[in-house]
Amino acid sequence: MKKSKFFVAVAFLMFAASCGDANMTKNSDGSFTVVTTELCKDVRGYNGNVPAEVTIKDGVIQDVKILENKETPGYLEEVEREMLPKFRGIGLDKISGVDAVSGATFTSRALRKNVEAAVKYYQEKNYTPPHQN
Repeated sequence: MKKSKFFVAVAFLMFAASCGDANMTKNSDGSFTVVTTELCKDVRGYNGNVPAEVTIKDGVIQDVKILENKETPGYLEEVEREMLPKFRGIGLDKISGVDAVSGATFTSRALRKNVEAAVKYYQEKNYTPPHQN
């Protein structure tokens, strides 16, 4: 009896693992959200990692959210206010043109690297041609 429960549990875990992607999920509107926590473990801002959640639909970035981190709140607020809106609505081939925020350079660069990693992951797993804006 114990063996059969064990095999059922193993089968369930294997099924669950094959159905999901820990880094990317498909949303009900057809967009995809990539979380960079695991993808960018070695990308550091000033005080540590700056993981992001990047939502992409039809080759265009819909939204970027900065996840929990240890960056200085004032600098992080500047990046959120000045840099995040520049990502929204741009084609995947245009993200390298988003400039860093002066005074928050380390945080800005880390965020851009996270967005670039999310886009690369998205393209590898769900290729769509780059959108031209």
